[in-house]
Amino acid sequence: MPADFFADISDQQTPPHYFYFDGSTWKPSATGATVEVISPIDGSIVGTIPMLSSQEMDTALLRATEAQVSWEATPMNKRVGIVHLAADWIRHFQDYLVALLIREVGKSKDEAKGEIARTADLIDYFADEVQSMRGMTLDSDNFPGFEKGRIAMIERVAHGTVLAIAPFNYPVNLTASKIAPALLMGNSVVVKPPTQGGISALHLVRIFEKAGVPPGVISTVTGTGEVVGEHVVSHPMVSMVAFTGNSDTGVAIAGKAAMKPLLFECGGNNPVVVMPDADMVVAAREIIKGAFAYSGQRCTGIKYVLTTPAIREQLVALVLKTMPEMVKMGDPRSPETKLVGPVISEEAAIKIEQAILASVKNGAKCVIGGKRNKAMIEPTVLTNVVPSMPIIAKETFGPVVSFVDVSSFDEAAVIINRSSYGLQASVFTKDEGSGLVFAKKLNVGSVQVNGSPQRGPDHFPFLGVKRSGVGVQGVRYSLEAMSRLRPVVLNKPQ
Repeated sequence: MPADFFADISDQQTPPHYFYFDGSTWKPSATGATVEVISPIDGSIVGTIPMLSSQEMDTALLRATEAQVSWEATPMNKRVGIVHLAADWIRHFQDYLVALLIREVGKSKDEAKGEIARTADLIDYFADEVQSMRGMTLDSDNFPGFEKGRIAMIERVAHGTVLAIAPFNYPVNLTASKIAPALLMGNSVVVKPPTQGGISALHLVRIFEKAGVPPGVISTVTGTGEVVGEHVVSHPMVSMVAFTGNSDTGVAIAGKAAMKPLLFECGGNNPVVVMPDADMVVAAREIIKGAFAYSGQRCTGIKYVLTTPAIREQLVALVLKTMPEMVKMGDPRSPETKLVGPVISEEAAIKIEQAILASVKNGAKCVIGGKRNKAMIEPTVLTNVVPSMPIIAKETFGPVVSFVDVSSFDEAAVIINRSSYGLQASVFTKDEGSGLVFAKKLNVGSVQVNGSPQRGPDHFPFLGVKRSGVGVQGVRYSLEAMSRLRPVVLNKPQ
């Protein structure tokens, strides 16, 4: 670890090696093996993180299990104070964390700054909300056939040790959204950072440690997802798994986790339906923003648009007319760049390019974009797309939006409901009543009327169905998910 964890990263001659946190000490792995974190902007090495052995993972889990009991016994007001202090430290180191996010995952300054500011606010909101969590009592005679004499005292208790697995696209925010509610409800937390984005996540863990989280209560397990996931997800000392990532990985983790409680947010592949009476200017702008922000690398990104051919012709023309104003591909460090920079790696860009080419080969028309330069994918609009084409059959995590023609809006609902994904959908119409009626036909987690899919505000419920998730997130909902009910029944002699 650099002597100063928050050392200047702007002009490093030698990329630093970052350690993992075993619950008490930051140290290198005994294996000596590391993985390089490569900046998607210029291919430079941001740093290296260690690849742990099974024994090192076991040690972190054992410490977490042992420390959790005393942490849950810690008064709530002390846990709240520590978590609030972590939020303050995030704000204190905001400029550093913003610079790190830009380099490590290719965000623009505004996107990175937004993530850090939102993370601090989210942590504070968790710490405030947890203080309103209450237990309850139930009397036995409320139920037919039972007399007075039994009282159930029901409290919320921790699961134990929570395994928190975060993705590359929001490595600070989506790690904090797991750490904060888990700690506040009395759990210990073992963080599995993403490889890309892992350095940012390690800094977040360092902040929680320095804010006063006791030894053993928070730790990290670093390395490739396959190696760490294979060993840790099914580990008997893991009590719960909280995961954000793609659907295929989520399904694999759920299979290994067996009977453990799960809180998952997986792939989105979110559709938009545009009705004939929609404000086309608003719809076009929301489609552009939803499809191309952070180069389309968001679970809430717009991936395809369903409408009739006549509306599609008008809408595509408006999208193409508006794109030069809203989108400019380039280096995310440049103030000239708007929405689209590199995707997370050249490997990821190649997969996106292959999906575009395969869809065009099968009959899709590339109206604009479609070309790749290293990790850069041009903002791309496709028409003549059908649901079976690769570009929307599986979620494409890049700056691509596809237009699918339908003969009716009932057909649009059928296409959405047949998809294996179900995170969010959007419907655009000036008649909000019609929008609400149509929304109720869709088997997705949330429906946005006259807006693009989004995660926030963070106190709203956020969930996916089908292969898009398990459980409900959102401030209070996450706190509830990170705990379980424990009824104790008092039987009074008659």
